[in-house]
Amino acid sequence: MHEYEAAPAENTKLEKGMARQPQHASAGCAKAACCRMRQAFKQKLIEIVPALQGRVYDVQPPSQTAEEPYAVMALGEEIWKSSWAGYRQVVRIKLYAGQAGLAQADVWANALIAGLHREPVTGQGEDTSAFTPHYLGVRDAEKLDTVTGKAYRTLRFGVYVPETAGSSSSAAQPDEWLAALTRWTQKQLGETWSVYADAWPAQPGRHAVLWRLSGCETRMAGASMYELRKRFIGHIIAPDSAEENRAASALVEGFATQIQLPLDQDKGRYMSTDEASADLQADAILDGQLRLTLVQRRMRPAEEAALIRRVEIHPVLK
Repeated sequence: MHEYEAAPAENTKLEKGMARQPQHASAGCAKAACCRMRQAFKQKLIEIVPALQGRVYDVQPPSQTAEEPYAVMALGEEIWKSSWAGYRQVVRIKLYAGQAGLAQADVWANALIAGLHREPVTGQGEDTSAFTPHYLGVRDAEKLDTVTGKAYRTLRFGVYVPETAGSSSSAAQPDEWLAALTRWTQKQLGETWSVYADAWPAQPGRHAVLWRLSGCETRMAGASMYELRKRFIGHIIAPDSAEENRAASALVEGFATQIQLPLDQDKGRYMSTDEASADLQADAILDGQLRLTLVQRRMRPAEEAALIRRVEIHPVLK
């Protein structure tokens, strides 16, 4: 399912304010990554549509009389999304088909969507960094350039640029339960899947799962015991939604069949599955399809108190 977002002029003030928040120090790193992706995107466009060879321009063509067909690529809004997804950089592509007409532009647009949506775009030469675009859709697919009088077809793709792997937040060890959950997930899905904790890496695998801790609480389970409950959200990405759905279903079924998940088998410590569900329509990158609640019962610590040595009963004197 593709999403549509408003153009920069339609963005809310809140989004603009979030994009400027100083606490996200990786903004400069995100910009550097966007500079690297520019050339990689251009090369990928030419691979998919050979007719654009030497005719992919930045922001605008060199002159209003540039020979058609050609494409114009521009980096759009860069918005901070979340601590686990990082920034989303929007890439806009305008296709000018010229004499071939907009029907030909539609053919090229369909080819670009099929070749770029959820497909890795890798840099050339020494730049081996990879980016995975997601087609976002547009409100007005076809427009008329009021300056040149030429019609063009517009495409919008989004690229998520997570925080750098060397940041202090990513260097910290994950929650003990979260680490155990990632190990269990890896065992369930197999070696073809990559499993991460807390945040997406810069270059996740094509088949990847991310687990993050979303909340925790305690409940009294008696005079001497209490329950510790932790809630997790799971994100699943794959080349197509069918594979994502199969993986989500397999994990939810796995939680049902294996009620206790090992936390530390040597010490006999386990977690119990209280609830597991999947929303297959949720955004895989931003929202996550899986919801999981794990529970562990623990003994309350014994409180130290004064011991009773002797009790004396005195009659009531009238």
